[in-house]
Amino acid sequence: MGQLKAFCCMDHLIQWSKSDMGKEAVKKAYKRETKEMKEKLKSRSDWLREAQTAFNAYVRVRDKGKPCVSCGKPDDGSHQRHASHYRPSVNRAVTFNTYNVHASCAQCNTMKSGNLIPYRSHLVEMIGEEKVLWLESQNQPHTHDIEYLKRLKKIFAKKKRIYERYFRN
Repeated sequence: MGQLKAFCCMDHLIQWSKSDMGKEAVKKAYKRETKEMKEKLKSRSDWLREAQTAFNAYVRVRDKGKPCVSCGKPDDGSHQRHASHYRPSVNRAVTFNTYNVHASCAQCNTMKSGNLIPYRSHLVEMIGEEKVLWLESQNQPHTHDIEYLKRLKKIFAKKKRIYERYFRN
C-alpha cells in the first residue's frame, strides 16, 4: 500500500479511499499482500508439488500430438495424457530433467507403471543410448531447496506458455 502514503492529511486519504479509484487500489493492495503472505506460509513440499505440476503441464504441451512414449498409441485428443517419468519421480536427481519425462497414455503410465521396457527402447531412439545410460546412472540423493523450486515453477510455466503460443497454434 505504498501508493497511499502520498496524502497531505488523513481527511484527504479517507476521502480518496471512499472513491471508486481508491477502493480499487486498496482492494489490489490487499490481494497482493494476501498472496505474498500465503506464499510465505508454503512449505517445501507445497513448492515441490507446484513445480512438479508446472513441469508436467509443460511436458504434456511439448509432446502434444506425439504418440505414447511406451506403447505408441497416437495422441488423438480422446485419451488423457500423462507426463511419464522413465526414472521414477522419487529419484529427485532427474525429476525435472526433460530427457527423463515424456507424454504417455494414462493406461501405460498408471496401469502398467510406465510400461518401461518399450519406454526405454523408444527413449533410446529419441535421445540416444548415451543419454539413457546417463539417466540410469543418476542415483545420488538430491533435495531441491525452495528457491530452486520457485524458479523451476516459473521457468516451466513460461516454457508452457511459449509452446502454446508459438508451436501449437
